Amino acid sequence: MIPPENRKQLIEIFREGLKEGASATSFADLIGICSRTLRRWGIAFQTHGFSQDRRKGSPREVVHRFSAEERQHVIEIVNDPRFADLTPAQIVAVLAEEQIYVGSESTIYRIMRQESLLNYRGRTHLPRAPREVPVLEATGIHQVLAWDITLLPSPLKGQFFYLYMVLDVWSRRILGEHPAP
Repeated sequence: MIPPENRKQLIEIFREGLKEGASATSFADLIGICSRTLRRWGIAFQTHGFSQDRRKGSPREVVHRFSAEERQHVIEIVNDPRFADLTPAQIVAVLAEEQIYVGSESTIYRIMRQESLLNYRGRTHLPRAPREVPVLEATGIHQVLAWDITLLPSPLKGQFFYLYMVLDVWSRRILGEHPAP
């Protein structure tokens, strides 16, 4: 990797070469760097005066990042008993009514996630374990019954008859039915 001081010299030489008629690819091949890298460096020098690494995951200095005191202030507000049952969206809304701004909803969510404070707040609860589905076993008549309600079409369009039926699971016999209008 070429240090930023040397990059600036390479960019100056690169620009001089372009003025004299050399191609970008031939100059890049000469120094062993991809021509796209040289162009990227050149754009960074023209706009910011220094080279920036814009690759995903590269370290960045964010100017508007919260300071330690601001983060602590958000944590104190989130842990305040007044806001113990509220989500970050609700906290931001309550603070907005009081004309207090500590950060956006997404910033509060991010800080809570980083501090492991994203537990179930308010009326939300831990997800319940799925209950076991009851298994019914019939070993004789009238031990397990099943029922059904079926819609039967009538001669009039849009009207139906309801057929209520009770069935014995063991013998599969219909124990009763009742049509209702």
